[in-house]
Amino acid sequence: MRKAGISDKATEKGSVGAQVTIAKRYLEVAALRDVSLSLRQGDRVGLVGINGSGKSTLLKLCAGALTAQKGTIEIEGRVSPQFSLGSGIKTELSGRRNAELKCLYMGVPQRNILQHVEEVKALSGLGGYFELPVKSYSAGMRSRLVMSFLRLVRGDILIMDEWVNVADPTLNSTIGGLQSRIIERSKILMLASHSRRVLEEWVNTLVWLENGQIRAHGPVDKVYEEYQSWMDSRKKG
Repeated sequence: MRKAGISDKATEKGSVGAQVTIAKRYLEVAALRDVSLSLRQGDRVGLVGINGSGKSTLLKLCAGALTAQKGTIEIEGRVSPQFSLGSGIKTELSGRRNAELKCLYMGVPQRNILQHVEEVKALSGLGGYFELPVKSYSAGMRSRLVMSFLRLVRGDILIMDEWVNVADPTLNSTIGGLQSRIIERSKILMLASHSRRVLEEWVNTLVWLENGQIRAHGPVDKVYEEYQSWMDSRKKG
């Protein structure tokens, strides 16, 4: 991001987020620094940290949504980033057409698209609205469509930024069960969450990020206790 009129070089750091470097002609956010992780089949890794600590950036790098300025990322297997379920929706197109495009984006073979689209329609419960433009949907209907794209998630490596929560109680149990099955069949899971319950249920290793760096890495209970103690001390301070 460029910003004109800045002449002095300095660094600024607030109480949240990564370090911001102010140079002569631009602002640069050092979202991650000296982060090194090696994951193998069967690993279930959770990420914790306050907002701006680098969790989402790390997930997006692993998903291929961002490019690292320094260092390397090596991935073997097909990545399925769940946090992008709602991206790319074209409101002028119908729910069906958006589901077809999402199938193509997720690499569903052409011969299987019709079957998967019908599964999305059934899961969404939109009925005839599935054939109408998304711009005619209410917020709840659009949420139903997006959550139903979970039916299309396939991949060896599952990347999740927070657990999916559905406001509509008629969808909660269905989406929760579907998400659970997707996690169970994935070979590697990376999950960012603030919920201790979710982390204890689904991951076996926890990484605590602070200011773009790994502060702790180990068993869920141990690392979360350290993180919670640190959070409590911040509140008292």
